[in-house]
Amino acid sequence: MNFWIHVRKLVSYLAKENKKEHEHIAYFNPDVMSLRQSHQDFSSEMKLFNAGEGYENFNNFVTKEAIDYEDVGDGVTYVVWNVLYDKDNAEIKRDMVSYYTLAATAIPYEDRIRRDEEEAKKFGEEFDTEICGISAIEIKMFAVSEKYQDVFFEYDGEDLPVSAWIMRSIIDFAYSLLDEVIGFKALFLHSLPEAESFYGANGFNSVEINMQPLHCYDSEYKPMYLALKEVHMNYDK
Repeated sequence: MNFWIHVRKLVSYLAKENKKEHEHIAYFNPDVMSLRQSHQDFSSEMKLFNAGEGYENFNNFVTKEAIDYEDVGDGVTYVVWNVLYDKDNAEIKRDMVSYYTLAATAIPYEDRIRRDEEEAKKFGEEFDTEICGISAIEIKMFAVSEKYQDVFFEYDGEDLPVSAWIMRSIIDFAYSLLDEVIGFKALFLHSLPEAESFYGANGFNSVEINMQPLHCYDSEYKPMYLALKEVHMNYDK
């Protein structure tokens, strides 16, 4: 689906939820950096990151745990900054807007085909089943600073949520990887209940009935996926 359709769905959702004028920022000049470079150059700014009340685990992860994740191969983290420049294009200040952690994964699913009567008698089972996997990149962590949540900026003449731009940049990055670096078919994540509408507006869907993603530690997290390539599955009933 076209990105702008997702954006308009998201704008409509936010307007309905908030029932108020959108907050706008004067500038949004995004700079996406690696976690290690961010720690090296802007560690003090990173310590100011705050995803909001009740989301302290997201704050702690990026400052205390994400490096260890990278060291053991559990995920690579990228940091999104908003940079303010002066008239000579020299950097004046930067705010940490968001971060996301990506990792390789697979979404297990049951491929199930109904056997004809003769085969069903021969094998003693009505269905021929096989557990397969959809190659995917998992968005293991994604957080936006409270300062930039539900905040808009002007993008190509449209009001665009900062969070939507970030999610689109993740999707575009995924497409660049599968086109040039490594093959996979989908993006995958576990969503908090309050974030399901946001991910849905950005093209993610609930997993199909025959998908069997690994269970998240907290059952309130909902598994969702976005197909980047055509996914073929059989699930006869």
